[in-house]
Amino acid sequence: MSSSEQQNVFKNVSTACNNFAIPLYRNLVTNIDNNIITSPLSLYMILSLLFNGSGGSTLNELKSVLYYDNAIFSNNEFESLIYLLKNIKGTDLRIANAMYIQDGFQLMADFLSTYTNVFQSISRINFENIAYSVETINTWVQEATNNKISNIISSDNIDEDTKIVLVNAIYFKSKWLDMFDEKDTTKRNFYISETETNLVPIMFKKSNYVYGEIPAWHTKFIEIPYSNQDFVMTILLPNKETDLQTLEKNFNWETLANAPKSIDRIELYLPRFKFEIAINMEDVLRKIGLNTIFEDSADFTHLSSIPLKVSHVVQKIFIEVNEEGSEAAAATATGFRTKRSAVLPMTFVVDRPFLFVIEHKPSKLLLFLGSVRKIESTHEKDEL
Repeated sequence: MSSSEQQNVFKNVSTACNNFAIPLYRNLVTNIDNNIITSPLSLYMILSLLFNGSGGSTLNELKSVLYYDNAIFSNNEFESLIYLLKNIKGTDLRIANAMYIQDGFQLMADFLSTYTNVFQSISRINFENIAYSVETINTWVQEATNNKISNIISSDNIDEDTKIVLVNAIYFKSKWLDMFDEKDTTKRNFYISETETNLVPIMFKKSNYVYGEIPAWHTKFIEIPYSNQDFVMTILLPNKETDLQTLEKNFNWETLANAPKSIDRIELYLPRFKFEIAINMEDVLRKIGLNTIFEDSADFTHLSSIPLKVSHVVQKIFIEVNEEGSEAAAATATGFRTKRSAVLPMTFVVDRPFLFVIEHKPSKLLLFLGSVRKIESTHEKDEL
């Protein structure tokens, strides 16, 4: 594949995936009062595979939600995307898909032959042995995410009617271009709300950073580059008078991507944080327009001649940000049953709820998108 063809693959997939990510995220954070993170790419890849096995109104819903303007993404495009991301140097990025099929259950030959190379693992399994099935799938996910994601599914997700389980796993780990020095990490206040404050470890680094301001959102932002500068974590920090929910409501990728940016030497104060969450995605997918896939009227005739519907969509995410860099992992499982220059102070203090994005800059592809609302206090033993 030529360089221009590679860029077209990135552009087509990233544009559609990012368009999908914004309504997904806005609905995900509705009425949420805790930390949240999602991998739009992980979920998007699973739903794209469903799209290519669907027909009728099911296909139309998926086409609308996934922002497919015309034909199906081909096997080659998926293969190329996975290959290109996995072979980027200077960072550990792994993307893998697995499909588990009930013994004796037949998929449509065209679907299986077309997408065989998209899956790193295609296995026959007896879902009637629930404990073994759960252990097998969870073990694969754990290995694919460097032991960061475990127990993506439980015995509640599998029964005698389960015919297929599709799983996508994404793992990302990279060092900062300019690592924080642990000796500069100190306890500072993190203002969760006007009435709640926690004392948390906040890292410090003085370095050159890209930064900017989005007046319409009453928000400033800073880009923290990884050792491979094709990847950045962008921190979006609302002004003290603006709550995080206002930023989340207005957030869209195009505005951020096109915001005027400057580069300068900045004193950055960034809290360490680590959390893991599991999300049942059915409600949020219904809110953005995917209803038929979960109902008896679901049409997956290009996947199987036997009527199928989606029984569950679960995503589990882990993220850790520390002095060395950041580490994030995601797994999504689906089962079937019958320029104006911005002016900022040279100090950027992240001491209140914020939104963050991990992005592959050349393609503008969102790997992870989340919000930190609360960081727990750290307690040390009293000195005698």
